[in-house]
Amino acid sequence: MNLGLLGRVPRSLWRMRGFFGNMLRTIVSPERAHRRYRGRIDAFEAELREQLDGGLPLDEFRRTYGARLASEIFDVAMPAFIAGILPPGLAVGSASAETLALAEKLTVGASDNVVVEMGLALHRMAVMLEPSDRDDLEGVAERIEQRAMPPAFMRAWDDFQGRFGWRGPMETDVASPRYADDPRLALRQMSCMSVDDELYDPGVAHRRLADERRESYERLTRTLGPLRRALLRRTYRLISRFRGARDTPKHLVVLFNYAVRKRVLVEGERLVREGRLDAVEDVFALTFDELRTAAADDMLDLRQASAERRRFHGRLAAQVTRFPAVIDSRGRILRPPPRADTPGLHRGMPVSPGVVRGPVKILHSPHEKRVEKGDVLVAYTTDPGWTPLFVNAAAIVLEVGGALQHGAVVAREYGKPCVVGIDQVVATLTDGALVEVDGTMGTVRLLSAMDSRD
Repeated sequence: MNLGLLGRVPRSLWRMRGFFGNMLRTIVSPERAHRRYRGRIDAFEAELREQLDGGLPLDEFRRTYGARLASEIFDVAMPAFIAGILPPGLAVGSASAETLALAEKLTVGASDNVVVEMGLALHRMAVMLEPSDRDDLEGVAERIEQRAMPPAFMRAWDDFQGRFGWRGPMETDVASPRYADDPRLALRQMSCMSVDDELYDPGVAHRRLADERRESYERLTRTLGPLRRALLRRTYRLISRFRGARDTPKHLVVLFNYAVRKRVLVEGERLVREGRLDAVEDVFALTFDELRTAAADDMLDLRQASAERRRFHGRLAAQVTRFPAVIDSRGRILRPPPRADTPGLHRGMPVSPGVVRGPVKILHSPHEKRVEKGDVLVAYTTDPGWTPLFVNAAAIVLEVGGALQHGAVVAREYGKPCVVGIDQVVATLTDGALVEVDGTMGTVRLLSAMDSRD
């Protein structure tokens, strides 16, 4: 037995006392714990948005707010996350298929999921746009900057920026602009949304799922015995209040990254003024070590370092079109064993129920092309920058993902069938091919390889 390792266990448990304490409080009193959770998260968001000490040196800035981020995630967000993903099937036990199906409905239609709310807010603003606005996004962006859009739209826009302004496509990269940096990012996403068909209204779908969740809970309480009913009641209270916390940890990470982005841009502006960089955005091609060294060494050629790294990134992007899903610690690429599937039938993991048919629309990035109403969105994986594309999609198929991945969560909350974990599906299917997606069984069946849109 490794006594040194064993000796570290008590210290590790002591450092995690905040997590265990909050986890216990959450289970004992979900309502009080939710108020505390919401208060702590809101206060931390306000701190990162409005109360940053921009005078701190960059390294100290990252250490100070990085430590605060870790504390909020592990002590506050993670207990809420775990409480929200408790499977309601545990409360009903070995029940009939109908009872288990009712229990599964308790996991959707929850409020307070930041990614789902972001998509709903974008759709509400899309409805406010005039048809002519969709063809003149540059003009709309200028009118937003001039505060010349209708008052109702401006109120919705200000609320959106206050809640989600630090998010956007490719948001985990500090170099990527966010909604607050460029209004066209949100406008492009809104311009692709269907606004005249209730079938593709995510707000309607979300409210329907919320109603079904409440109805399912009431039906279950009438069929279970006293002990199971008490366990279900406790589980339902936890799910109702914390199911939306699934995306909170990443939401905080993205907010921290945006704070770092703004602090790095301050460095970029200073280096441009000193004549050491040509453009402020060039600072994102430098490393933190180079920025630290540059503060003490005026002779360090940052312009050359930035140019060389941007050239390297360009070559890398041209040569590496996709990364393996799994690489182990020795650098070996691990692939799933081949399946003896029926020709034209692809099997994956079912993560959002329903069966639909539609033409395939393959995307490698969220801005590659439009997703029309009824398309089956096929992608390698998705992040919150893809959320608006789910509005028009009839179903979603992903190579990489799981039950708690972004695509699965949003698909369930918008009522869209979703299948994940189908290796090479992006390379196998082609745009326009007609497929049937069964999000209940986890299959994608090719019905016609011809372009069904012709």
